[in-house]
Amino acid sequence: MSVLNLSIKPELKSNLPVRAIQFGEGNFLRGFLDWMLFKLNANGLFNGRVLAVQPTPRGRVMPKLIAQDFLYTTILHGIADGKETEECEVINTIAAGVNPYEDAQWATLKEYICKDSVDFVFSNTTEAGIVYVQEDFIPAKAPLSFPGKLAVLLYERFKKSKKGICVMPCELIEDNGNKLREIVLKHADDWNLESEFKDYIKNDCQFLNTLVDRVVSGYPTAQAQAFEEKLGYDDALMTCGELFHFLAIEGGEEVKELLPFQKIGLNVVIAKDITPYRLRKVRILNGTHTSNVPAAFLAGLDTVDQMMSDAITGKFVRSVVYDEIIPAVNLDKNMLSEFADAVMDRFSDPSMHHQLASILMNCTSKMNARVIPSLLDARAKGILPKKLCFAVAAYIALYRNADGKVPVKVQRGGGKSGEFNDDVYAVQSLSKAWSFYQKNEASALLTVKSVLSDVKLWGRDLSADVDVTAFTAKLLHAIISDGVLATMRDLMENV
Repeated sequence: MSVLNLSIKPELKSNLPVRAIQFGEGNFLRGFLDWMLFKLNANGLFNGRVLAVQPTPRGRVMPKLIAQDFLYTTILHGIADGKETEECEVINTIAAGVNPYEDAQWATLKEYICKDSVDFVFSNTTEAGIVYVQEDFIPAKAPLSFPGKLAVLLYERFKKSKKGICVMPCELIEDNGNKLREIVLKHADDWNLESEFKDYIKNDCQFLNTLVDRVVSGYPTAQAQAFEEKLGYDDALMTCGELFHFLAIEGGEEVKELLPFQKIGLNVVIAKDITPYRLRKVRILNGTHTSNVPAAFLAGLDTVDQMMSDAITGKFVRSVVYDEIIPAVNLDKNMLSEFADAVMDRFSDPSMHHQLASILMNCTSKMNARVIPSLLDARAKGILPKKLCFAVAAYIALYRNADGKVPVKVQRGGGKSGEFNDDVYAVQSLSKAWSFYQKNEASALLTVKSVLSDVKLWGRDLSADVDVTAFTAKLLHAIISDGVLATMRDLMENV
């Protein structure tokens, strides 16, 4: 089998210099930011490529990128001018890649960060990536965490030239740029680095808060052969997504000049405060995903469009967003409803085939960032959001057969099995919680209390809300006893 490489498409390889270090090489960055930079390059407005950094020791994408000389195809679907549209392009934004967990490649990365031609750091290491982890300062070895690596690299750049750099994280957490800067400074304190370096981080480097929005479903497993026949070549990294895209960046005119996305008509907002955009997107689009995917996955469904077309799960999705999430969020309800209408259409697109298993990755941190805030906002208004409690129960049910190890193994409806990855501590905590369950509601309450009381998972003791805890336990026991679909149906009929 051939692959897309220089011997097949030599004219597609770019010779533009590396202008950015990119932490992450997964579907989202390749189908979103790298696509956007490709569009800028086509218009002569960025004139650079990225060096991709493998974010974790267990890299699966980098070998495929290397085999394809860092070329891959984006296949984007959507409605344009009232017509179904498909856009296929070979993206050449990635110049090369490094595995920082190999000492020689870590040294190469440190050389790159010191180049005057490198002006940006981009990242998408999931919500679990921008976290503080206490680590030793051993310059010859890459720290395990992303902020730790970034701190070492920026220190190298500081010592070499003191030229500032623009850091733009794409992780979906609030104030992601500010948070990342805080952690880098924490590492500087831990390592007793000079105060001039901390001033450099605060004053010379920009850390931009962002919000990103595009559903990138990734490799089209079921349609791969058909796409390859249509394209005329094999591509192990075909990246499917929706034509819709949105990027909000917190900043002023200088950011518009640094990243001139708006000049070519990309759907980008640069504003002094992006909070309303973030809240709308995280609670409705991402919150709807995260609150419904665990149950749909347990029911034996595989993709988001299947979840939306199913008589039970599709109705439940719409009920969660319109009846519980929108009333909880403190923004204009018309704006939220209009956005939700568009999201429902996007989720229902049968061409996307967004895999539920991929959405479950790092499920615990996603629940905490996307779902728990809506639940807490509802409680602050004196409402018990029963469907959001069900979302928490279905999330806990995912770990029923977990053995404390990653990936988490899941027994699903229809005799199916599946697996997903989550933070090791989260998996161990939920596995332990299931040891209390004895197939009755009283023991389900112990399991739920064990999960919700874990301050390390949630940043607070959620079990202090006895009504939420009790109702979640009731639903958890029902999911195990009666099945996830029956529990959803009963909940909709009785609310």
